Amino acid sequence: MAILQGNGLAHRLCVLVFMAVFLAACSDSTSTDVEPQAVALVTLLPAASRGFLHVRTGGEATLPEQLLPDTRSAAAWRHIPADLLAFYASGLDLSGDTSEWLFAQTTQAGDEYALLVNLDPRGMGSTHHGIETTPAAPYRDIAIENIAANGLSIANLAGSTWAIAARPALESVIDVYRGTSAGLEASLLADYLPEPGTAPPLFFVYGLPALYMPTTAPGSGQASLNAATAVRGTLTDTAAALQVEIFSPTAATFAERFNALLPETAQPPLHVQGNRLGITIEGPDYRGQALSLAKSLFPVMNAVDYAQAVNDPGNPPWLNFDVGENPNSIFINFEFASEQARAAFAAQHLPRGFTLAPLRILDSEEPRYFLVLNVYQSSGGLVEGARAEWSVFVHDPETAVPRFLVIQAAAETFSADSVNGFTQPEPVSHLLDAQSISSYVGVVNEETATEELYFASSLKWPQDPEDQVRFSREFVVANDFIFWGNAVADRGLYNSSVHNRAAVRIAGNDIQIDDRSRWAAFVHPEPVHTLVYRNRLEIVISPWWNLAAPYLDVTAEYRQELLDFKNAFYPGTVIGNAEAAMRGERPALTPFVQGEDVPGTYYHFEIQDVAGLLNSINSGAAEQLEQPIALAVHEGEQPAYYLTLALTQRSGDPCALQAHWNIYLLNEQGNPQTVQLDALGSEACVDPVSLVGLNAAIAHEATNGQIHTRIRTPLLRIDMTTDLRMAEAVLAGAQWIEAGDQLCALNGICDLMFYDGKTLSDPVLRVGASAVTVAALQTPWDAYIAAAPSQVTVRDGPALMATNRWINVPVFGADQ
Repeated sequence: MAILQGNGLAHRLCVLVFMAVFLAACSDSTSTDVEPQAVALVTLLPAASRGFLHVRTGGEATLPEQLLPDTRSAAAWRHIPADLLAFYASGLDLSGDTSEWLFAQTTQAGDEYALLVNLDPRGMGSTHHGIETTPAAPYRDIAIENIAANGLSIANLAGSTWAIAARPALESVIDVYRGTSAGLEASLLADYLPEPGTAPPLFFVYGLPALYMPTTAPGSGQASLNAATAVRGTLTDTAAALQVEIFSPTAATFAERFNALLPETAQPPLHVQGNRLGITIEGPDYRGQALSLAKSLFPVMNAVDYAQAVNDPGNPPWLNFDVGENPNSIFINFEFASEQARAAFAAQHLPRGFTLAPLRILDSEEPRYFLVLNVYQSSGGLVEGARAEWSVFVHDPETAVPRFLVIQAAAETFSADSVNGFTQPEPVSHLLDAQSISSYVGVVNEETATEELYFASSLKWPQDPEDQVRFSREFVVANDFIFWGNAVADRGLYNSSVHNRAAVRIAGNDIQIDDRSRWAAFVHPEPVHTLVYRNRLEIVISPWWNLAAPYLDVTAEYRQELLDFKNAFYPGTVIGNAEAAMRGERPALTPFVQGEDVPGTYYHFEIQDVAGLLNSINSGAAEQLEQPIALAVHEGEQPAYYLTLALTQRSGDPCALQAHWNIYLLNEQGNPQTVQLDALGSEACVDPVSLVGLNAAIAHEATNGQIHTRIRTPLLRIDMTTDLRMAEAVLAGAQWIEAGDQLCALNGICDLMFYDGKTLSDPVLRVGASAVTVAALQTPWDAYIAAAPSQVTVRDGPALMATNRWINVPVFGADQ
């Protein structure tokens, strides 16, 4: 899979970005006639350094041609190793001008870097290889000059050894060189450096979050690398493969579990020595292998670790649950025949303390008391095949929000629910032919042991023309908690496939119904409407979510039976799904809470030159961004083209605080999606573009009615304050919500997102431009966007979410 790179650099750097932030470029020079180095470059790094890439471009050993950089023509704009290296190279040809170079992150905060080089004297040409400079104040008797093109500084330390960095980082290198500050021997990386006397043509090392701070694992951590402290690797010559080592206290248990789950076609497996996990990547497809391996090592194995801790109390079970197409899901919506019928139903069939709730199914109608029949084809970890569910809407016992309550369910295959436990297959079908969608539910007469008709319907399909209607938000939000007859609830998450799609309304004369169900006595025989989804539905379910709730309509003994059943059945189901994800048979699912510690904040910059922005991104790129979309980020607004800076934080995420630059495009299906132009985290974490995303200096605080956001990288400066006292509460725009369903990187790798009704029904805070104070704003897109945010969206409070990460990347070793 090609990586989108504005300067055409990254696709030539494929292997070197595997599991390290400084894997950027090498040379195939075979020269052996190089002057002795005046300074060993590694000895110049400050103790605060987070990691480095060290490359010897001279000598007999050669390196793969696809790793050659072209730093002279690179247009750096992203916080990834390739762009940062190009920025610091300042026009040097690292494969031709140098005999050795080292690129380092000199602070743990991620705001400073340094490029150290030993210049090849045969190709010098001029003192600075054509870099335009101006004199600056010396430091510790070493002359320093400023580079005109990028504002960095350059200094000659000794002989052919030079350093390029911003002034603070350059001075820290000089302090080490002069012996006034400690070097790497006093750093947290000291234990991970090469053995003395060894100098492979390429070596990298990088400190992971657990080296500097406590980290959490999805489960016990035995099958997770969240506790890994460092990664390092070497590449020796063209015949050898990239050898990568990850250091983790869970190395032994992780390797045992990982290797046991690998597909048989996956070679080689991990090997372990003490706390060291090792693997070798070889073959022509370095980049593809590295992406697949990174997916398997991190998001998929984290799903395995989470699954191994599924228990009540403990990690809730979460399962992908898809409602299929052809035939599509149908809703036949009846209204109670009278107030008396409604009262009789409530007395006979609702759990203790529950009351019926009126709601709107369609945007265009008034609230009614509905009894609905939903028939669909399902696939996932809960049920397979045709399923029919009769439901009503009840007030949530804690929030009074209308929710689904299933009063009867029948399934074509084996299933389980909190009322009936295990349920054997039943006579249910949901079929599509050339002219209709036909649904059938049968029942076995206990006296005669013969099957009898319980419910049947046949509706004309396809419809021509289609009478398209929109579901109301409250109808969709009712899916958050799906109660059963004893008040036990399944927890639901979903995306725009459920809430932002048109349904087709079937005219009364286009549907025939034969209703002999027990529910026919309570409702009008003719439905208010019959609705057919036009698409498949993507849903996530956590079964039996609320077994500790005080309002359950069960005895203490039966509550314990339910708890025992849940802990016996669902952990194995979730573990089975996670193990299947390691074989590439289904996606891995990761639940999380967003916004617990800091409010999700979205700075929307209106794009004033859409074509110019896209051209600047697409210039020289392997993949082109197309079809930008104007959308309304808040309900009722006029659509506009936006570039959004999104500040979010997820529970348990090694990235900690994240900052994404987002634009909005139409995907292949013609629906809005989010494309992340750049992704930054306050901690290093797995990233689909650079594999290990470089950490950046990010601060995002909400105090005294204000939100203050500060971001500092070599290529970016942000300092903005938003006054929430000038905010108004509004609903988020449906298209903007939908754009968040697919979060895609520039190379086309996407996360599929799920959320609950808080995203739809809870107002967000909208802040206008006049309430935003911009102290600093330096972005790569200043020429194309407004000089300040046109508005800001703030989501306050935690939100439950889930994701299938890197949904379109195959796992390691799976058949492509």
